[in-house]
Amino acid sequence: MTVTDPRSPAPRAPVGGNSPPTRANWVDAKLRREILSGALAPGTKLRAEHLAETLGVSPTPLREAFQRLAGEGLVVIEPQRGARVAPIDAPDALELYELRIVLEPLAMRESLAHTDAEHAHEVADAYARLSGPFDDLAAALEAHREFHLALLARCPNQRMLTLIGTLHDQSERYQAVGTITSPDHPLARTHRPLVTMFQKGAAGEMAELVERHLRQARDRIQAVVR
Repeated sequence: MTVTDPRSPAPRAPVGGNSPPTRANWVDAKLRREILSGALAPGTKLRAEHLAETLGVSPTPLREAFQRLAGEGLVVIEPQRGARVAPIDAPDALELYELRIVLEPLAMRESLAHTDAEHAHEVADAYARLSGPFDDLAAALEAHREFHLALLARCPNQRMLTLIGTLHDQSERYQAVGTITSPDHPLARTHRPLVTMFQKGAAGEMAELVERHLRQARDRIQAVVR
């Protein structure tokens, strides 16, 4: 779901579609999808010339994409060594979730304080997409991200929403290996309590539930990521 409310965070480059707005956006989205899904494994060397030949583009948009993804923590660029997919490790996951655990309950309180009927429809639509079915892991990750951001979309603090969106992007690789791919973690079932509480409109209880949800996700990830 793309949340159209002007207060919601700007969407990232699309992860699919047959008509990307620009070649640069298409390259950015393609690399992001490959990294987040694990098709490009952590530590993989990113060679612009090789990828350019594979994707049928010039090396220039690839190098630009490397820089953008490096700014999001998905790629590491080292002098004389080039670009590689950023590694994943438990301390990094812990840092990401510590920030999310602080920020998202705050944003959830504010979002519920400014919710309306249109917002309720957006959340319901996002949950319907979260129920699947999904063509691949990347689609499941995207639906998961959009559901969480839909819940927070009415928070008026744009800086907070932008930061939360970035943290979600950086968390997705950990979710892929520690949460979403787990056979005992069906997305719709584990997120249903969030929908139920959102519908009740109890801001304090919703904030507590969001915090508990994030702590459980962090614990699952730490159990498998070393």
